[in-house]
Amino acid sequence: MKSLPDKEKLAALKNKLVTAEAKYKERLKNFRGVPHESAMGELSFSELKVREDFVVSLKAEIKALEEKILEGPKV
Repeated sequence: MKSLPDKEKLAALKNKLVTAEAKYKERLKNFRGVPHESAMGELSFSELKVREDFVVSLKAEIKALEEKILEGPKV
């Protein structure tokens, strides 16, 4: 697999973040809590938390890559 240059990777991650945040916000908008002893409600909550974690991890990766780009090449 070919590795992308940092700037291209950053652009791809930002695009992925926009999509992930949109999906997370849509799920959050329709989420009504976890009904007591409802397997469907618990699955919905689990999916919501997975999407939330994905958004958080993308933001962390973007931040780390931006810092790496700002540092520049090491001599």
